[in-house]
Amino acid sequence: MSALRKPVPAIASAAALGDLLRQIFVGENIRLPPHTEPLLHLHAALPDQRPATCGAYVLTYVLPARGFTELEGQPLGAEDYMAHLARVTITAREDPATYRFPVDVSADPSQQGTSPEGVARAVAIASGGRLATIPVPGRDASGRPQLDTHRWDGLLEVLAPRFLEGAIDVVFNYDTDQLLAARDEAYNAQTLGRADASAVIPRDRWGVGHFAAMATLWRRPSGERWVVLLNSFKERAFAGVEPQPAELMRRAVVRDDGRGGGVLLLLPTDDARRLIQELEAIGLVVRMWTNDSPAPRDWRWSPGR
Repeated sequence: MSALRKPVPAIASAAALGDLLRQIFVGENIRLPPHTEPLLHLHAALPDQRPATCGAYVLTYVLPARGFTELEGQPLGAEDYMAHLARVTITAREDPATYRFPVDVSADPSQQGTSPEGVARAVAIASGGRLATIPVPGRDASGRPQLDTHRWDGLLEVLAPRFLEGAIDVVFNYDTDQLLAARDEAYNAQTLGRADASAVIPRDRWGVGHFAAMATLWRRPSGERWVVLLNSFKERAFAGVEPQPAELMRRAVVRDDGRGGGVLLLLPTDDARRLIQELEAIGLVVRMWTNDSPAPRDWRWSPGR
């Protein structure tokens, strides 16, 4: 097993992430967005998520990294507060008294977790309306894949310059079993750096839907795009820093597990309309999807929210 597959220290800075990626993807040109430093510093300091909070958990580091640190005296880095804002439904195995703010509870696994609309609600409220969310679903309203390879490539072409300039954040809601198995022994520095990494590392068997933020993206010498995720479980990949092929992420947000997935784009509200127009110009329909976790009863997404 590679030394880089053994437990590694928390990756808490842009320099540490850059060093890791240079060791794995030798000689490749990988840029990091300007807000990488606070993003990683905050992510590294967090414990693992609670059982049903992954979408809310993402916001505990994404929003403070953008300067949104508190609301009405409550820290936005607090997972239980963000779970409340995102209208998370926790599992009946958890004691709701361990959450300082009201959350729903369900014993039905299909009725637990964080909805994408709940994440959008939390973004809008926590930022005082200064940030908006643009949802790009993996499938269209009829259930056919919207993000086919052509539209996916178009989406990343639109997003990449904005993301690398620090103008947006990207959050994926996805089926984990479409991705490389980030806890497998084959998921190591030597294998990831190979041109055929996608063919030789097995797929995950985690069996859950999940949310994770993107830390960067780039093209490998072969032309294949890759992304780096920030996972809410630090035993995965390299202290939760998880390189994955972008094509597998496309399949993961399209999902074939019977639930909806997609991409949430977080950006200043004043910039949302223009980006929506650009996405529609390449044939994408912007709309909220459901991943079967209960959506907020008191809030609905609309363009600009």
